[in-house]
This record gives sequence, C-alpha cells and structure tokens, in this order.
Amino acid sequence: MDDEAGDGPRTSRGERTAARLRMAAREAFATIGYAGARVEDITAIAGVSHGTFYTYFDNKSAVLDSLVTLASERLLTVVDESWEGNDVWRTVQDVITRFVDALAEEGDVISAWIEAASNDQHFRDELRTVRGQYTDAVASHLADVLVDTPHDPVVAAGALVAMVEGYTVDRLAVAGSEGRTAAVTTLATIWVGGLIRMAGDRSRG
Repeated sequence: MDDEAGDGPRTSRGERTAARLRMAAREAFATIGYAGARVEDITAIAGVSHGTFYTYFDNKSAVLDSLVTLASERLLTVVDESWEGNDVWRTVQDVITRFVDALAEEGDVISAWIEAASNDQHFRDELRTVRGQYTDAVASHLADVLVDTPHDPVVAAGALVAMVEGYTVDRLAVAGSEGRTAAVTTLATIWVGGLIRMAGDRSRG
C-alpha cells in the first residue's frame, strides 16, 4: 500500500494537506460512492487544486489505499488490545465495544473499500488479508476456550467477527452512536452464549 501521504512532501504542512485530502475523499466516497466519486469531487471538498492532489496521490484508488491502510491499522490494534478480565461477559462486551467503535467510525472507509473490492483485485486481496488477520487474532483468544471441542477457533472467530462487522458497517455506521450500547449488549450476549455452548461440546471433541 501507499504510505500516508503518497509521494508528497514529508513536511508538517505536507502531512496536513495529505490528511485534508484523505478527509475530503472520505466525504466524497460516503456521499457519492467510491465508483461515482471523481478526483474533482475530492479537490472541491478539500478546496485545493488538481495539481495539489496529484502531488500526494496518483489517483482516486491511491487515496482510498491510504485510507484503507489507516483503517486496517486501527482495527488490528483494537483486536490486539487486552482480553483479560475476571468477568467473561464484561470482558467480551469491552472487546466488542472497542471493535464496534472502530468499525463504526471507519464505516465510510470500509464501505468504499468493499465497493472497490467488487471490481478491483488489489482491494479484494487487501480485504481478504486484513479480515484474515483480525479473524486470526480473535481465534488466538478463542483457542483455549475451544480446546478439546469439535469447533475450529478460526471458523468460530470468522463467524463472530463477520456478525459484528456486518451489523456495524450496515447499521451502526449510518446511525451513529445512537443505539450502539444496546447493539453491543446484544452482540456480546450472542458471543458469550455461543462460546459457552461450544465449550460445552468437549465431550464430543
């Protein structure tokens, strides 16, 4: 992937301009859609010239690539945060809260990414790679819970992550923070209930 500021100057002013262009791209992708958005739309929102845009990014795909890099780093950081705690339900709720917050706040980027992936192999490969990374991270935390059961931690993690990601990006990213607490409570209850049920299958492992 491209670095944060594309090929533009690595000065504080240059970094601010690159960030401004990324924010403008987010707005354009959210309101127009990735396919419909043009470089002209991004520069109009950012209030800069075409020349300034091309100082930092080669094209629309490059600026999305930069946004994807930042969103991916945030999601992986969230998944890697502590899963420790004496209260299992509360621990899972805290994990899902962090994950939902990150997904909701990066929802516009993720939606544009998914849209781009439908026609662009590069974005499709990146989506598969990043989803695999945070699914594997979750699976590493489930491995001890599911040891000696017939359940594969990676399959379980993939299903649980897909549920949270799908609901958050489709619903909560659009609705904002309203209803997020209730959704997290329900999602955490489903996760814990499912894990307890799977852990109880040790006799069939």
